[in-house]
Amino acid sequence: MEIANYFPGTKVVMDRGANHDLHPGPIDESVLTLQYDHRSTAIWRGQEFEPLTCRRCDGAFWRLGELDSRIQCLMIQAGFYGVYKAGHIQLDHALITALVERWRQETHTFHLPVGEATVTLQDVSIMWGLPIDGEPVTGHDIARTTEEWQEMCEELLGFRPPLSAFDSGRLKLKSIEDHFEVEPLQPDAPDHVVQFFARARILQLLGGLLLPDASNNKVKLMFLPLLRDFEAAGKLSWGSAVLASLYRALCRATKSNVDGVCGPLVLLQLWAWERIPLIRPERLAPRQQPPFFVGDGDQPLPAGPYGARWDVGFKLEKVGMHVLVVYRDMLDCMKDDQFVWQPYADIITSLPDCCLSGRDIWQTVSPLICFDVVELHYPNRVLRQFGQHQGIPAECDTIKELHSVDRRGRQNTDWVQHHKQYVDMWADRHARVVCESPVDGPMDYSDPYMIWYRRITRLLIGNPANRTDSGYQGVGGVIELMAQSLQRIYYRCSDAIDQGGEVSRSDILREIQDLCKHALTGAHEDRRLTLRPDLAQPAPIAATIVGPSQVKRRRPRRGGKMGLSIGDRLAFNSADISSPYASTPSSSLAPPYHSPTHSHEVFTPDAEPYVALSASAAPEVAHEDFSSAEHLVTVGIPVESKVEPDTSLAEPVDTMNVATSDVSRHDSSSIPPVLNTTQPNILELDNMVGAIATEPSTEMFVTLNSTVEDDLIMSCLENSQRPKLKKRKAKS
Repeated sequence: MEIANYFPGTKVVMDRGANHDLHPGPIDESVLTLQYDHRSTAIWRGQEFEPLTCRRCDGAFWRLGELDSRIQCLMIQAGFYGVYKAGHIQLDHALITALVERWRQETHTFHLPVGEATVTLQDVSIMWGLPIDGEPVTGHDIARTTEEWQEMCEELLGFRPPLSAFDSGRLKLKSIEDHFEVEPLQPDAPDHVVQFFARARILQLLGGLLLPDASNNKVKLMFLPLLRDFEAAGKLSWGSAVLASLYRALCRATKSNVDGVCGPLVLLQLWAWERIPLIRPERLAPRQQPPFFVGDGDQPLPAGPYGARWDVGFKLEKVGMHVLVVYRDMLDCMKDDQFVWQPYADIITSLPDCCLSGRDIWQTVSPLICFDVVELHYPNRVLRQFGQHQGIPAECDTIKELHSVDRRGRQNTDWVQHHKQYVDMWADRHARVVCESPVDGPMDYSDPYMIWYRRITRLLIGNPANRTDSGYQGVGGVIELMAQSLQRIYYRCSDAIDQGGEVSRSDILREIQDLCKHALTGAHEDRRLTLRPDLAQPAPIAATIVGPSQVKRRRPRRGGKMGLSIGDRLAFNSADISSPYASTPSSSLAPPYHSPTHSHEVFTPDAEPYVALSASAAPEVAHEDFSSAEHLVTVGIPVESKVEPDTSLAEPVDTMNVATSDVSRHDSSSIPPVLNTTQPNILELDNMVGAIATEPSTEMFVTLNSTVEDDLIMSCLENSQRPKLKKRKAKS
């Protein structure tokens, strides 16, 4: 309907019969170009998925309990102390799956109803304390024989695993567990033995939690040479390598034919708990940070990273954990105030140094590298996570071809040379930092970014048309369908008002009817259309209307004290009197209204209980001429009470000489059900409205003659704000 604003005079044709079915998005497919292959498409079409199998193999590591303080010191040097102190977190497979359903390979972000969001280098640094600003985790993946790997294990781990423990450059984690359980670390062990234990524990973390293998029980031995020197290992960007692994795992899991996901998923779950209160379990107690000491107590160990606060028990009464459809529906229904863009703002200054060491490059637009894995980091798409203004982001390319690169068939590859252009980009990471002006407060719904985003995103995952026979039924799609339908109805009404005669009002009403039908059908409530509604009316307003002097006027009186106020008064002519009584009397009567001292017509039970007022002309006023206009106003009040009418007036009275001031003087309780006046006068409409509003089931109908402007009549009635007003064209 906006076309008329750009091309004045263009005839607008209503699109009756257009498809009003719920569209999950995207409307503009220029960004999400892989939607056809995304699991959300299959879900929308009705395919049911079980939660993804989240693979990890770190259980044996956490069963070791508190590590020797000497091992912890070496883990600090290598950069893995924060992960160890964050503790063991049980994975919620359903939550991970719900997040995967909103992950987009095209942007490396989650497409949520409130905008794009993602796990960034900031989250890796703060939650786990992994080093960020360093050399990439890559190198020459030398193809070694099993015997050569045995020799390296003996050199760096202190034992030779059996041949059966090796598989294509990978080592079974069980062999590490078995060896170091049999020979625990002794208090007087020399430094090189302590280093054996430290490397073994780090390998367990790498293969079981941080950079896990798809086999779910092996670790890639290409990481072992990087742990030869603990201090040199601490200068590598393990944080960016872990984030690259997470991005790769999420991208692969979005395919509809995938049933499992393998990566640093605990980091993703911690990220979600910090930012989405809807799915966050309640922690039973804050984590204590007791002082830890090395050896004789002269060297305290640092506190853990921010993620360590989740290493506690949980209270689960308020969250639906481990239920995929519940999580999916929560994300579908997410509102602006249900996502925390800056969860670290208040605590960032109190974090340990390991959480802030790479702060300068948190917002770098650079590749994340881990040997064969290269994934692009685009914090410029989620600047609100850094408290900065988010504009429409520039077009990004996550390089689809990179997602197919892995170590299979590429033995003896020098990944530094293979990915040289990306290694060079990472070397220039400080120059690739993107910042914008800081902002405070939520983004407006009509912000240009949000208008653009709603067109290019996938708004919904759950389809309201797909209902299961049992279990939780999502409502997110139904809410969105109703909201979109009401929005369309609102603007269709605006079109009818703005365009006047250009669009047939009957066509507008038919289209609104179609919208309502489609919305109810989508909500599985189309059966409501088989009957007219019989619903309880809203309670009447408690305020008592004493008289017109109590009503706040939108405009001052015009024409003197008794002049016509368009907002409060209507003119009636005594020459036209009508009472639309039906032949069949009503079975119920209105509550009796106490008559004033002057004469009125008596209301009889035999008459259909309606009030009828009609007039043919209005008196002249100072600013508007109504002499040529013929007005017809019919006010009908259906009455349902069974209370007998007041019969205190024994005989009919003459209403011809009732003064206007006498009528307007009385409050709403003085107005009888039927009032016929034969003198030209000004009726205080609010008095009548006050009488009508005392009955909750009352409904006022106003019929307008075609010669009367709608806004005039509506302005006469708008101050009442109690009865519903329905306008319809009167037949000539």
